[in-house]
Amino acid sequence: MRVLLLNLALGAALFAAAPADAQLLVAWHGCLGDGSASAQKQVASCTDVIESGRETEQHLAVAFFNRGVVYQDQGAVDRALVDYERAASLDPNLSQALVARGGAHFAKADYGRAEVDYGQAIGLGAPDGYLGRAAVRVARGDATGAVADYGRALELAPDTAAAFEGRARVFARLGDADRAVADFGHAIALDPGSAAAFTGRAEVLARQGELDRAAADYDRALGLTPGDPRALTGRAWVWNRKGQPARAAADYDRAVRADPADPRAWFNRAYAQAAKGDLDAALADYGEAIARDPADAAALNNRGDALAARGDDRAALADFDRAIAARPDYVLALRNRGLARARMGDLPAATADFDRVLELQPQDRDARHARARTALIRGDFDRAVADYGELLARDPASLAARIGRTVAYEAQRDYVPALADAEEAVRRAPQSAEAYNTRCWVRAMAGVELDKALADCDRAVALKAQVPEAYDSRALVRLRRGESATALADYEAALALRPEAPSALYGRGLARLRLGQVAEARADMAAAAALDPKIAASYARFGVTP
Repeated sequence: MRVLLLNLALGAALFAAAPADAQLLVAWHGCLGDGSASAQKQVASCTDVIESGRETEQHLAVAFFNRGVVYQDQGAVDRALVDYERAASLDPNLSQALVARGGAHFAKADYGRAEVDYGQAIGLGAPDGYLGRAAVRVARGDATGAVADYGRALELAPDTAAAFEGRARVFARLGDADRAVADFGHAIALDPGSAAAFTGRAEVLARQGELDRAAADYDRALGLTPGDPRALTGRAWVWNRKGQPARAAADYDRAVRADPADPRAWFNRAYAQAAKGDLDAALADYGEAIARDPADAAALNNRGDALAARGDDRAALADFDRAIAARPDYVLALRNRGLARARMGDLPAATADFDRVLELQPQDRDARHARARTALIRGDFDRAVADYGELLARDPASLAARIGRTVAYEAQRDYVPALADAEEAVRRAPQSAEAYNTRCWVRAMAGVELDKALADCDRAVALKAQVPEAYDSRALVRLRRGESATALADYEAALALRPEAPSALYGRGLARLRLGQVAEARADMAAAAALDPKIAASYARFGVTP
């Protein structure tokens, strides 16, 4: 809370009661901040009053209070706290001293003592006590209690802009946009010069998709405080949403120039750079943000994400590690680290990361998908079936989960449920090449309905001719049907799309071997084995051998 305004209001009353002594009267003028006295002059003047030896305890309490206000405004919270203590002890009924002391404790994150002080001020009938206690409750996550305190403050002082603004911010956190916008409106009506209220309302309106109204509020805020980084970055976000990236970039640049020491300004510009695909610029700006706040978990995570997008998983992993060290339960960083570890082949560690994410957020679909895919690669098919089943229980229309479970069942040679899932995938996604290819593959692996399998692969190729898996699956069907020449053609098509596919290379070798092209066949099979030493065993499991 800003106690300087309380000091000025109190000072007006005190001035009327100031003593007649000329020298002391001059000191009181300076202590009250009359004549735009500097902070140094105010402190010196209040000290003169305190040391005069000619004042009542009540008047001394005000002098200590005013000096404390100046100290706190300069950032000397501990010195301010000492003066507030003296003020409160000299005049136990001076509610402003209790509110100010509560504010000093709040600034030091000593919420217990702050709440006690605000409670004592409330006992003296001070509306500002409710404002202070509301702030404490917000800091402790007690939104309901904060709303109640702001409401009580407004009952006692209906024209308090700060109470409306504070309650608006709580409503915004609770997702109650209508009441947040209404309260910000009341705050603005009472204090049209509050840039923070315009910015707060703009943020709520932007989240609601009311971009024009949000832009107008950001304009008003920036008219009052032209270099405010928060308003600039908020308006930049609106410009991006409105499809005006040049205006967004200009605002992000202004935010960085307005306060180069602010890591948030660099972070926000980096986020925008990454969103438009300029990873080099994003990495540079995230680096600036991290240089200013090395423990910023979000900046570390986002830089790691940008590094991963550039293919540098090792550097990305280092950033994810730092982000998690700074915030151990940071779900996004844990999930991203798991993905990086999976790409690097450290599947047990990746699984551990996905496990932790799901402990923290059991409903995290991305982490469950990732754990299921990792389980497939590790050969933990029961785990994969269970995770895909959980995803399908929540979203039966998920094609990725349906196909994933199909593959897991097929890997266990459990063809009945595999074919049932494949059928359901085609039913739900009749234009999906992947669904038809999956059903083709299951039928081919089961060695049943090969005519239908061939039709499925034909349909997959017709829907998406640039998918090598469809040609590879159709080639296997044709091998099993004894159609070596057409199988060879399909393997050639698959390899044209993906030249180093072990499955297609080995399959082409088998087709060539059956067509009497022995030297070429052995070359293909050797090349496939170099890429995947287990490829021969995989084909043996398919029921296809040299």
